[in-house]
Amino acid sequence: MQSIIGFISDFGLEDTWVGVCHAVIYRACPQAQVVDLGHQIPPFDIRKAAAMAVAGVHQLPEAIHLVVVDPGVGGGRRDLCIVTCNGTRLVGPDNGVLVPAALRAGGVEAAYAINPTKIDFKQPLATFHARDVLAPAAAALACGIDASSLGAPVDPGTLVPGPFESAHVEDGQMVAEVIESDRFGSLRIAVSKQELQAHGLWGERLELGFRHLSIDVPLARTFTDVQDGNPVALVDSSGWLTLAVRMGDASERYGIEPGAAVRIGVPS
Repeated sequence: MQSIIGFISDFGLEDTWVGVCHAVIYRACPQAQVVDLGHQIPPFDIRKAAAMAVAGVHQLPEAIHLVVVDPGVGGGRRDLCIVTCNGTRLVGPDNGVLVPAALRAGGVEAAYAINPTKIDFKQPLATFHARDVLAPAAAALACGIDASSLGAPVDPGTLVPGPFESAHVEDGQMVAEVIESDRFGSLRIAVSKQELQAHGLWGERLELGFRHLSIDVPLARTFTDVQDGNPVALVDSSGWLTLAVRMGDASERYGIEPGAAVRIGVPS
């Protein structure tokens, strides 16, 4: 049974929240191994958290993923455990933060609304479900508890949708959404290598069309395949198509922000 828990939150590292969640997990399941995938997400930024969760699932599909960016905590939204068709288990609030990662891991096979009374801990504090519900649920999974034991089944069709859309074909072109800009200003786009290949777009160059410009860019293996200051498209460690500028900032250069639509084609 996999005991790695990948932990993502917007808690930062200046307060006790991350450490307390670690302690709760270790107390409930001493063999659990918590890996902090990131806690510097801007407060309440569900989009960024969902993007980070996708990257985590892409690189650690066998782990349990605990994702807590939860502006609606205590307000009646559900606490979830999602089991994907590939067997990945995700724990977090029902606010869309888990859905893109679940889709990247084969889709939702089952979902459960976590019942705190099923977990051996105290009555949840309304403002800290991460400590009192979600972390204990992840610990229970790490200790071998079946997800179905955590609460009642949930119809996957009722889950809050993710904060960004999957790639789709529109007027004969592949259209995708810019998910995020990473700390280097590289722009991750919600399309995978497999999707590019399936649509005949995996070649030497791509044309990326945004509302205000069109960029003809080499599709390369790594950043050093182009000269300093030049743009490059590649599939990075997140598994997404990424527009970058070697030793530069693509978001700043092109004025593109998360949420922008991009049309992907082959230069004529």
